[in-house]
Amino acid sequence: MMRLVKSLSAEMEASLRNRLANNPVIHFFGIQVPELAEGFSRFTLDVRRDFLNSQSFLQGGIIASLADEAVAYALFSLVPEGEMISTVEMKINFLAPVQEGTIEARAHITKRGRTISLGEVEVTQGDRLIAKGLCTYIHLTPPQAA
Repeated sequence: MMRLVKSLSAEMEASLRNRLANNPVIHFFGIQVPELAEGFSRFTLDVRRDFLNSQSFLQGGIIASLADEAVAYALFSLVPEGEMISTVEMKINFLAPVQEGTIEARAHITKRGRTISLGEVEVTQGDRLIAKGLCTYIHLTPPQAA
């Protein structure tokens, strides 16, 4: 999934980094975010023993969580301040097991719509494709204060 990506403005990068700093899921999993760009993100996760299932493989839900967060932040780079997004649907194919090391999720927004947006993500470990996902998000206006 090689695509050219456009750098973010300093303000947008700072806004996304602030959102990441305040995201409990990012902290809980220990996710690192080495790259953010317009409609793109690259997230990494170090596999920990407590992320493994009973077969000593990385549990699929953790891979899916990494993928979902990566696509969401790729989309956040295209969303105006104050607009909310929520995952509507996620399809993920798990293609190879992981037992240790670091995995990487690279996410691209395929279609940024007014109401619905679509993103793709590939999760890899080195050159090995671990999972491929397609995520649909809905754009929501924040609730009005009472």
